[in-house]
Amino acid sequence: MSTSRGRAGGKSWQRLSFGKRTTPSGHISAGEAQAKQVYHTILLVLQILLVTFLIGWKSTTQDLQQGPTPGRWIELLATIILIHAGALLLGRTIRPSGRWLLGRTFLFLNGFLVSSWVMLQDSEISVMLLPVPLLGMVLGFLLRPSQAVLISGLAVVLTSLMVLERSPEANVAAMGLAHFLGILVAVQGVQRVRSRTRILTVGFLAGLTQALAVLFLDPLAFRNIDLANLTLTVPLQDATWSLIGGVIAGVLITSALPFLERWFDVLTEIRLVELGDTHRPLLNEFSLLAPGSFQHSLMVGQLAEEAANSIGANGLLCRVGALYHDIGKMNKPGYFVENMQGGENVHDRLTPEMSRLVVIAHVKDGKKIALEERLPGPIVDMIPMHHGTSVVEFFFHKKARQVDESEADRTRDDFRYPGPRPTFREAGILMLADGVEASSRTLSDPTPARVKQHVKNIIQARINDEQLDNCELTMSDLHRIEDAFVRVLSAIHHGRVKYPTDDDGKSVGEKSSDSKTSGSKTSGSKTSGSKSDKGEKEEGNSSDSPVTARRR
Repeated sequence: MSTSRGRAGGKSWQRLSFGKRTTPSGHISAGEAQAKQVYHTILLVLQILLVTFLIGWKSTTQDLQQGPTPGRWIELLATIILIHAGALLLGRTIRPSGRWLLGRTFLFLNGFLVSSWVMLQDSEISVMLLPVPLLGMVLGFLLRPSQAVLISGLAVVLTSLMVLERSPEANVAAMGLAHFLGILVAVQGVQRVRSRTRILTVGFLAGLTQALAVLFLDPLAFRNIDLANLTLTVPLQDATWSLIGGVIAGVLITSALPFLERWFDVLTEIRLVELGDTHRPLLNEFSLLAPGSFQHSLMVGQLAEEAANSIGANGLLCRVGALYHDIGKMNKPGYFVENMQGGENVHDRLTPEMSRLVVIAHVKDGKKIALEERLPGPIVDMIPMHHGTSVVEFFFHKKARQVDESEADRTRDDFRYPGPRPTFREAGILMLADGVEASSRTLSDPTPARVKQHVKNIIQARINDEQLDNCELTMSDLHRIEDAFVRVLSAIHHGRVKYPTDDDGKSVGEKSSDSKTSGSKTSGSKTSGSKSDKGEKEEGNSSDSPVTARRR
């Protein structure tokens, strides 16, 4: 009986597993994943076949029928398969959960291999002139550093096989090691680059690294060399070509980087610096139409950048994302309290539902403006993510006071932003910075202790509302973010010592200055000075004001 029951329904513990139950959306996602896997497999097979052909076909004058024997083609194919399999396994080890853009990766890899194949048709061209630094710099901009090093290393191995197939006597080990050292310098050098002159410097350093490696890896070539034939030494010539290739790579990348950023939607540090210029037309219009929201964005950027730097995230991305996160408020600036400037609150004449629609609309409007301006993908994504699916608390509580408790609970989800929730660390930091900065303005006495407790409450509220579940922020990260927020807010709300005043409320410095001025003027000018003193008294601090005034 137990056997039949086991055959019919499987093992008892398997029936208790929720993993066997799939929803329609689960079926759709599984189908998409399977289609993507098939697509990647086809790309990989085509990549292997192309590389095998480039290595085996030595020149355009070679007849394929008289080329390598079928056995040699099989050997090359097996070698290429093993190399790619090792690269894929190493990629999983380096970053198992990383997202590989195989189409983009293979495009640049094959472009490099084809360029190398064309250059190797001329035996007079040094192998050290191959565009290895160029490939390393491009991949360093477009991929993660670990991925860029892995793909560049794969390119070096395949290029070494290509050279070895044509020149069996070549020292491909030394060549490959020199190229790989140049790649390491190129990939690491372009990380967090904020000026185009830095790119030229990185290209020069990558070429210099290859040149020194070539000289140090073949010291025996200089044994019988004198000054007369020093320039004819092959290692010295290769070193010279390496240096020239690095400089050319820097020049080409400097010229082509704006096109690479547009074509592949890549967000580099240089582009972030350009987007962070507050004199750009969009940000300038934002500052004119919604000055309060613009100032709020500046403060949020300062908070977010400090917090991101404290946990090793991209602080510049956070600051630039903060500049654009509220651009949707330009459409209806008067409906947001920071732009009212003490005037009538238009929401007093609206129902909570209408106010909710107006406030939530700034997220959709901001994303629409960002898409029209062709802002980078991460910046566009941060606009709806900075609120996630949180509740518009003020208008929800206003609605809750008008209905009973059960009705309020049913309508709570209607007052939520459409989302999505933050999916990367910088978006989560922006959400926290936005909430902390906006609510900190309500603190009546922002002492460091109160600021710290206030920041802790805001972060805990976002955690309880599950807004940070998808952005990979750990509890340790949140503690460091909290400390960074407290540091910045304490500096913003720092105390000021009031100037000492006399009995009339005028500061001693002002009184001394007025006395000196009035002593050197005529009686007519004294009359004018008395009127000015009256204005100063009316706008200055009164005698019974607090000793310290805080800047809000």
